[in-house]
Amino acid sequence: MRLGTSVVLLYHRIGPVRLSSHVAGQYVSPRVFGWGIDGLRRKSWRGVSLAECIEIGRGGEPDGGAGFAITFDDGYLSVYEHACPMLRERDMTATVYVVVDTLGGINEWDRRVGDQEEKMMSAAQARELAENGFEIGSHTLTHPHLTALDDEQLAREIADSKHKLEDLIGREVASFSYPYGDFDCRVLNAAIAAGYGNAVSTRLGAVIQGTSLFEIPRVNVRWNGFGWQLRRKIRRAMKASGLVK
Repeated sequence: MRLGTSVVLLYHRIGPVRLSSHVAGQYVSPRVFGWGIDGLRRKSWRGVSLAECIEIGRGGEPDGGAGFAITFDDGYLSVYEHACPMLRERDMTATVYVVVDTLGGINEWDRRVGDQEEKMMSAAQARELAENGFEIGSHTLTHPHLTALDDEQLAREIADSKHKLEDLIGREVASFSYPYGDFDCRVLNAAIAAGYGNAVSTRLGAVIQGTSLFEIPRVNVRWNGFGWQLRRKIRRAMKASGLVK
């Protein structure tokens, strides 16, 4: 750890590992989730909001210690049922990126390729989270590979999802997450044009001075994400960003 160190953690599904899934490693049990964040806090890491985490890393709080933000991609019901209550018990927050047109439904993008079907949180549940201090961000309307879309489709997935989600939760949607971590300059510029304040990627790294607000790196936390395994991943992220050798 060093002063001003800042990392964004990426989670997907909170629950027992489903070995039948194509992405079984994305399942983090509630117990492991708790062990992970509690272990970091015992090591003097502060759990902060995404905005504060970005501010710390980009130099706004050089003496802010080590901060970590929690993010969830997709908007699974398990996040609402398990992770968010655990965070509220700890007086912590998170940013939850939802696939807007699947709210209240299932993970259609996974089902289409034969993967495990999972329930998504509803629009009312997303609104409830927003009312209780969680940030709700957009993960597009349908979870496509954005670089494969034409300009009209791209604008619909990025801009329309923002406006539709704002209507659903009654709040500004300031953050965006690229599905599959798939973006290029055209996609990045579309996110800027849509009016987002930042966007997160799946690239491994820490937030440092000079990090683009629309290329925020994250640490992908998987089924064994606690203790030395999680700390090793964070160290790899710091190394990728030049913070340690």
